[in-house]
Amino acid sequence: MFFVNQETTTCDVLVIGSGAAGLRAAIAAAENGCDVLLISKARIGHATNTYLSKAIIASSGWGDPKDTGRIHAVDTLEGGWHLNNPDIVDKFTNLVPKETALLKSWGMKFTVDDKDNPVVIKIPGHTHARHLMGENLRGSDLVLPLKKKARDCGVRFQSKTLVSSLLVSEGRVCGATGISEDGTFFAVEAGAVVIATGGFGHVYQNTNNAPGITGDGQALALSMGVPLQDMEFVQFYPTAHGKRGNRILLYERILGQDGVVLKNSKGQDIVAAHGHSPQTVTRDELAQIIMKEILADPEQKGSVYMDLGAMSDEAARTVAKLLPTGWSKGDRVFEVSPTTHFCMGGIVTDLTGKTACSGLFAAGEAAAGVHGANRLGGNSLAEVIVMGGVAGRAAAEKARSAAKTGDMAKSAGKEKQRLEAMAAKEGPAVRDLVRGLRQTLWINAGILRDQQSLGKALKAVSEWKGIQAAVITPKDLIRFLEFQNMRLVGEMICRCALERTESRGSHFRSDFPAPDDRRWRSNIQVRQLNTDVFIDHVPVAGT
Repeated sequence: MFFVNQETTTCDVLVIGSGAAGLRAAIAAAENGCDVLLISKARIGHATNTYLSKAIIASSGWGDPKDTGRIHAVDTLEGGWHLNNPDIVDKFTNLVPKETALLKSWGMKFTVDDKDNPVVIKIPGHTHARHLMGENLRGSDLVLPLKKKARDCGVRFQSKTLVSSLLVSEGRVCGATGISEDGTFFAVEAGAVVIATGGFGHVYQNTNNAPGITGDGQALALSMGVPLQDMEFVQFYPTAHGKRGNRILLYERILGQDGVVLKNSKGQDIVAAHGHSPQTVTRDELAQIIMKEILADPEQKGSVYMDLGAMSDEAARTVAKLLPTGWSKGDRVFEVSPTTHFCMGGIVTDLTGKTACSGLFAAGEAAAGVHGANRLGGNSLAEVIVMGGVAGRAAAEKARSAAKTGDMAKSAGKEKQRLEAMAAKEGPAVRDLVRGLRQTLWINAGILRDQQSLGKALKAVSEWKGIQAAVITPKDLIRFLEFQNMRLVGEMICRCALERTESRGSHFRSDFPAPDDRRWRSNIQVRQLNTDVFIDHVPVAGT
């Protein structure tokens, strides 16, 4: 028996995930008169990608007066190779100035100039300077004011709980079940549910994502028959430092300095060797260059080297906050490798965050549509605060009209039995399964892909389906459920990447290295019905 306790509760709107999207959705639902419960696997607001961010938000209206939401939208569509949903892009780019003003009124402090005006910077891919920065360039600049606002609005928090299933009655979502490491089984009845669990960066061996970003929301949606879209598009940041690339080094600011060189194990300048310059190489191109060098290294150290030895002291001062901590101790050469940074793919929604399942909404990195084939810098936080608010308001409206159902307790009981049946004293350790999955996807379905490697990855993740691990404690069960979610999401990545026989945005096929607009100016959607997987080619919304 895993469960030493069982608790049942009700709410109008259940929000799953406590990053900026989840907190903003909870605030919006509460401000629209709903009783809101926010559930998180970790401490509320912490251990989220928002918390680990630099609190940089793309928002017109603060810088150049000629800049508008429409211009921001055009930049976003260009950056996404026009696979974005243009209506959702228009919505978030037009609403983000209002949202950033709200954040300021709720206590978020931005970096300001000597006249106390917010400093606005320009990031590659954007035609105008439109990026606001948190006062400390830390995600806490954003998360903590949102958390306080949510609490002040009466949002209830429940942390360290994994949602294991969504409950459905009479064709709509009516709640969810969850488990905690202390062995408590939770059943929540809700009028509407918002998925805001973030992306799935931890399906890959290298990632700078927060712990627990394991595709839980995407897996929950798939289990309901809700389609996912653009799963082949995963953004890899080219230069990260630390074990498994968990600390990003902003190459855009550092590599362009005189005297800074990226070298392979032979000491060769790899950017120049591949016909590029530090000033013009794009994020995707640099990630591909570095990965090629890593795979070509006979010693397979898994990294290359950023050599800052010839950088002047004056140049170092201009980027001092961005340099690795070892710089102050005299280190001048740092191992760097690409890392999984952001997931463009996710749950299909409409303009309000509504999914194909009645009562179920999604927002933030858990959802698809905004970024298309690639994401511009600063658009992530812009999207999550806007679309989190949009989804929260829509969920509140749905919850107010939702009638109570009588099947919730029966459905929750079945889920509890399913979870208890996973107990097993024998089998591989969950951590070994996770390690194998992440390594397989990183090498075969990551930055460099072709039919052979993707086929190898798909075969491996398919063989892990139905495997039984050693599951003895509630903590084992949580980790095993995470593995199952990662495996399912990994399968969808492989299937979609195999389907798209071209290279576009963050998706690079070495056997199809060029884009093919004639055939592939469309989105790929994948859905699951029972054990069958269906792939659909869908015209880009609005085209």
